[in-house]
Amino acid sequence: MAPSGMKPDEYAVYSLLFEKAPLTATEMADFLGMPLTTVLDYLKAMSAAGHLQRIPHPLDGRAVQLRLNTRGVVAHRRAHDRFEVVYQEVVRSLSIPVDRLRVALAALDEAVQTVGERASRPH
Repeated sequence: MAPSGMKPDEYAVYSLLFEKAPLTATEMADFLGMPLTTVLDYLKAMSAAGHLQRIPHPLDGRAVQLRLNTRGVVAHRRAHDRFEVVYQEVVRSLSIPVDRLRVALAALDEAVQTVGERASRPH
């Protein structure tokens, strides 16, 4: 991802806004599974790069929703183009078909969630 000018974790944050905007920082933290303070750090950097548009929240006058502005969309597109190249290289390098890998990862995710639910129940 380095040639795109964006790190993979930054690309994930940009992609969330690209796909789901407008969002509040709190909504972003929930989607990303990150602490709000971490999301705010990303947003600060995105704002400094001139990639964000802030709009008043339609239901909460104290809140602000965020979306990528034109410069942010261009930066995301550049990173996405690089991501696709790398993704295709990874898929070609897999020792099993990608659809089988997806099934295996879904099963792993389900197992982890089940164990987590069991662990959170009172003994």
